[in-house]
Amino acid sequence: MEMCSREEIMDLCPQNMCCVIPQVLPKQLCLPPCSTKEELRTILTETTAREFSDLPHDILMDIIAMLEIPDALRAASVCSSWRSVHIKLHNLGKYKRPHTPCFLYTSQSIGENIACLYSLAEKRTYKLTLPEPPISRRYLLGSSDGWLVTADERSEMHILNPITGEQIALPSVITINQVTPIFNRKGELCKYRYSRHTAEGVTESPMTLPLDKLRYFFHCKAFVFYDKFVRSYIVVLIHDPHKQISFARLEHDKWTWLPPHLGIHDCTYKDGLLYAVTSFGEIFSFDLDATVITAKVIMGRTKEYACERIYIVHAPCGDLLQVWKPQEGNGNWVDEITGFPALVSNTQNTRIFRVDTVAKKLVQIFSLDDHVLFIGNNQTSCLGVSEYPQLKANHVYFTDDFECLSSKSMWGLRLDIGVLNLEDKSIDEIVAPRLFLKCRAPVFLVPNPSMMNSTLHG
Repeated sequence: MEMCSREEIMDLCPQNMCCVIPQVLPKQLCLPPCSTKEELRTILTETTAREFSDLPHDILMDIIAMLEIPDALRAASVCSSWRSVHIKLHNLGKYKRPHTPCFLYTSQSIGENIACLYSLAEKRTYKLTLPEPPISRRYLLGSSDGWLVTADERSEMHILNPITGEQIALPSVITINQVTPIFNRKGELCKYRYSRHTAEGVTESPMTLPLDKLRYFFHCKAFVFYDKFVRSYIVVLIHDPHKQISFARLEHDKWTWLPPHLGIHDCTYKDGLLYAVTSFGEIFSFDLDATVITAKVIMGRTKEYACERIYIVHAPCGDLLQVWKPQEGNGNWVDEITGFPALVSNTQNTRIFRVDTVAKKLVQIFSLDDHVLFIGNNQTSCLGVSEYPQLKANHVYFTDDFECLSSKSMWGLRLDIGVLNLEDKSIDEIVAPRLFLKCRAPVFLVPNPSMMNSTLHG
């Protein structure tokens, strides 16, 4: 497996440049008309590095803005002129190309501050050095909009952009309704009191937990959404007991609880509204900008038993989709390749439904046609292969979001990760060997080369 650091100087890939330059440079470079890609590639190969480095910055910005992230990083390493353009694009948030999702994981063998980013477009892994605290010791709560949401060894949360290295601390966990700090005689925070209550009352006795253990009992899944109406980022946290929701804006210093809804499995955000789906298929929408936040029922219960993981996503055509992935079986099974034990996977029985909001019913669909789904401990997404030609049409890319995922990793159980072909129900590996087998579960991440602080204040 080939490894390249973010800072490593690499030559530009001519075949990828050939896809971009004809769109922005034919006149500026005085290129003759080319009938084939091979002719254009020959001309570009003969063009000197000096000619490329002397290109005006506005033209360079047009080129680099249309490259996939790995190629943009290579371009930034060519010369100081190209690097300055790359930095400017970061700061202004003007990348144009829709970036192909990547597969992010940590491995015990490569260092505590290193994350591996497997490019689904290039079938290649890159190593990224990330800021403290060590990424390998954090609990990955989710990813969305190019950002990871993590919980550190004090169960405090950060959002982290692994491409830019930008990191922002979220409001303290002690500002969430169910968490109370416990201090020792020196006035130092030493434990948390976790009150297991909902809006309807106490469900179980409270727990007193060490700082690093709260995240395993309380945090479930998190998302980062951009609210374009107020130009602000929102972080939404699904947490226990019973899968409730709290949210925080980056400019605020506390979390806001959204009772009384329970059993939330997944969230999405569109046109200023947060959509949440429950274990029974119910869908609620919340206007988080309202003075008094209330829930609007989009869909009532569609099932009687909570036996699947349920995801929600807006398709590119505008349809709202529900995805039902069966929970894993309880029987033990030994993987023939690795020899590690595993729970029986029922992922082949994943079902997809279109939400008919008028008739208030679900309509099962059996093919995604020229689209793909990404589900797991990340924001659910539905993408078209016309924009992402490296992806497999009519497939579901999935990562493990088993309820007891931290225990599953520590026990050495095989993580349920792969690519499901909806036509024949076969499952392929995403990347092998599975270096992430005993580490935190991987997530899918769409690389975001923009700086959040610049976006907020630009």
